Amino acid sequence: MNFCKKILLSVAAALFLANAADDVITRQSSTMYFAPTFYEDQVVRPRELASQNPLNLEGPIDSNYVVGPGDFFEILLPTGNEGVQVSPEGTVAIQGCGLVEVSGLKLFEAKQKILEKLKIRYDKRFTEVHLVQLRRFVVSVQGAVWNPGQVVVSGQARARNAIYLTGNFKPYANRDSIYVYRKGDTIATAENILLEVGDIVEVPHKEWRQTVYLTHAGKTMTLPYIPNRTLKEYAREAGINTDNGFTEISIKNSEDGFTRWIGIDKIDGFSPEPLNEIGFHMQAPYVYVGGAVAAVGKVPYNSSMYAADYVAASGVTLITGSLSRVSVMRDGKKISVDWAAGEILPGDFIEIPRSVYEQVKDVTLFVTSILSIVATVLIIASY
Repeated sequence: MNFCKKILLSVAAALFLANAADDVITRQSSTMYFAPTFYEDQVVRPRELASQNPLNLEGPIDSNYVVGPGDFFEILLPTGNEGVQVSPEGTVAIQGCGLVEVSGLKLFEAKQKILEKLKIRYDKRFTEVHLVQLRRFVVSVQGAVWNPGQVVVSGQARARNAIYLTGNFKPYANRDSIYVYRKGDTIATAENILLEVGDIVEVPHKEWRQTVYLTHAGKTMTLPYIPNRTLKEYAREAGINTDNGFTEISIKNSEDGFTRWIGIDKIDGFSPEPLNEIGFHMQAPYVYVGGAVAAVGKVPYNSSMYAADYVAASGVTLITGSLSRVSVMRDGKKISVDWAAGEILPGDFIEIPRSVYEQVKDVTLFVTSILSIVATVLIIASY
């Protein structure tokens, strides 16, 4: 009885193994039957991450879009999806097919060329090509925008997209005429044209009859004159941080060349006139003092000091002459300045002549010295 049971169990086990083997063979055969025979590898590639990233576009990409380095394509193959990017040389590399030159082609032309290359190895019925990520590049924006400089844009960006990235138009920008400098050519247009690598976008200012010039860190910025507008407001619009260590402000009238100076603490209440040239200075300038003073040299400029104050700061001595006789040299010329109320500017040279008594005493001492020398010579000659 036990022997019969063993035989039955052996037969059942054999039948089970036979069915399992047949099932495996059947499934393998089924897989091989549906698998295409025109490719070698069986590896299914995962969907590329770039194709899953959403794009912020202003609209569908036109088929006339020009392909360039950095554009990312997704190729749908029987083996799975393959992501390829246009190289800096303008080509895409397709595994098993080789290189395809696509830079400079319109989108529909590039797709057609890639599909033709895929026919080397794959059945065209099972292949597709899609542009899934646009290239990004740098352009420069200058002129009447809030934050001029370089910005990164996508391959479908237009001139106004780049302007928006720099803070948009300033109130006095001329929006009707935008210049695009491209490979040595100047494009003057009011249209919102597509940008290319290396473009320079310039937003011109409106025509101004009155302007104010601000000089900062070697750069000069031109702003429209607005009555009663303070220097603090001009500086804020020009992007100058007045709390960044500035001590003195120079105000030069370009019509007559006259320059005046004020302290940085007065810019909230000072309104420049049209055609003024405003300079921001980190270090306090100096006034030079010479002549009959105790300390000949330079004195830090102070807009509230007059000639008499600088003389006093240099040390008045007994040989100092009358302050009313003080002379001032400015730009190589001697000028007349009231010693008690006249304006002194940075770089002025103040000279204090000695008193008449001291000058006469010097002459007397000189004559006495000459007479002594002559008497000595006559005495020696008489021997």
